[in-house]
Amino acid sequence: MPQWIYLTLCLLLGSLAGCSSAGGDRSGAGAESAEASASAPLQGKSSGRLLVWTASFTLEVADMDKAKLQLSQRMLALGGYVEEKSDNGDYSQYFVFRVPKDAFETALGGIEQSGKVLSRHVKAEDVTEQYVDVETRLNNNRALRDRLKDLLGKAKSVQDILQIETELNRIQSEIDSMEARMRVLKDQIQMATLKVELRQQAEEKPPTIYGPLGYVYKGAEWFITKLFIIRE
Repeated sequence: MPQWIYLTLCLLLGSLAGCSSAGGDRSGAGAESAEASASAPLQGKSSGRLLVWTASFTLEVADMDKAKLQLSQRMLALGGYVEEKSDNGDYSQYFVFRVPKDAFETALGGIEQSGKVLSRHVKAEDVTEQYVDVETRLNNNRALRDRLKDLLGKAKSVQDILQIETELNRIQSEIDSMEARMRVLKDQIQMATLKVELRQQAEEKPPTIYGPLGYVYKGAEWFITKLFIIRE
C-alpha cells in the first residue's frame, strides 16, 4: 500500500478510537446522573436535561369494563396510544400506554381518577450524557465515512481499494447501529411510558341472617366442637 494511504488510514482510525474512548467516560457520568435524577420531582423536566419518564400503577376498580374504557379514552385524548394490552379475564387487565412527555403529569392524574390506587411508582432516567455520546460518535463516524470515500476515489491498486472498502463497510455498520439507537432514545424521550394494572374489586358478601332454627344449629355446632377441641 502507498505510504500516504497507510498514514491517512492510521490517522483516521486513531481519531475515531480517541472519540470512542472519550465517549465511554461520558457514559459513566451519565449513569450517575440518571440514578440521581430518578428521585427528582416532575419539575425536573424543565431543567434542560433529557429525561425518560416511566410510571407504573395498580388500581382497584368497581367496574372493569367502564374503567378500562375511560382510561383508554383519557390517554387517547392526550395524544397517546395503547402499546400493549393483556386480558386476564374478569379479574385483571394490564395496559402499557405511551403519551407525549408534556402530557405526562396530566396522564398521571387521569390514571389516579380511574380507580383506587393500590400502588404507584414514577421514575425519571437522565439520558443526556448517553444521547450526547451516541450523537457525537455518530457524527464522527459520518465524517470518517466521507473521508474514506474520498480516499477510495484516489486509490489506484486493487489491494488499496479492497482495504478501504472493508473499512467503509465496518464504519457504515456502526453508523446504522448508532442511528437505530438514536431513534430509540428520541422516542423514549418524546413519549413517556405508563404501565397500568386494573384489578376487579371483590364483591362484598351480604351478612348472613339466621332464622330461629339457624341459631339452634349454630349453637349445637359450637357445643359439639368444644366437646372435641378445647384449644387450637
